[in-house]
Amino acid sequence: MTILLSACGGGGSDQADESDADAAAALHEAQPLHVRDATLMSESSENGTYSELATVEYSEKVRASTQLDKPECLDAANRWGSLEGVHEAPASVAAYEWDQGSVTHMLVRVDEETAAEALSTKPPESCDEYTATHEDGSSSHYGVRDLEDVPRVGDESRAYAIDVRTEGEESRMFSLMYRNGGLVGTTSILGAGELEDYEKMLVEFSEAAVERQRQMLG
Repeated sequence: MTILLSACGGGGSDQADESDADAAAALHEAQPLHVRDATLMSESSENGTYSELATVEYSEKVRASTQLDKPECLDAANRWGSLEGVHEAPASVAAYEWDQGSVTHMLVRVDEETAAEALSTKPPESCDEYTATHEDGSSSHYGVRDLEDVPRVGDESRAYAIDVRTEGEESRMFSLMYRNGGLVGTTSILGAGELEDYEKMLVEFSEAAVERQRQMLG
């Protein structure tokens, strides 16, 4: 979109950048302030163009320096982020302090077609288990599975769990991805707690996020 506008005359790109910045700021304002006892940490949150977020750039650097025994599983849980409509979209990432783990909520504004495509993007079946070797020589074993019984959030949603084992230490990440019109949201929880507790928090947080979006964004 920015390229087309800048080709039409002077100042188009600046207007597009300002519009995208405003959209990203609005998404940030629409992030929940707290859900249950999970509280927003403003200093650890950010907004802007999706591909330019520090969170996204850091993840890309880590992926670039990591070797997988199954290359097709690169970024298995976040394949939708490579979609063209997502790459340059306004986005917000909010981090939350929670005594049972860390909670992160990402919100990206795209068109409804791209949002639907993002929800349908899934890793290959072979990625239910894979091993990553990191730049320092250490390795991590990943197990990815769908959470089938999690209630629907927004227009549609899906949830999954990732078990990680690194040099004898185990951790878990639970994530719920949903579509609310042209908004794509992901709620992720990292910790070592019980699945039932995390599933409940995933749903409660995501439902609260959708409600907050309706209040703030219409």
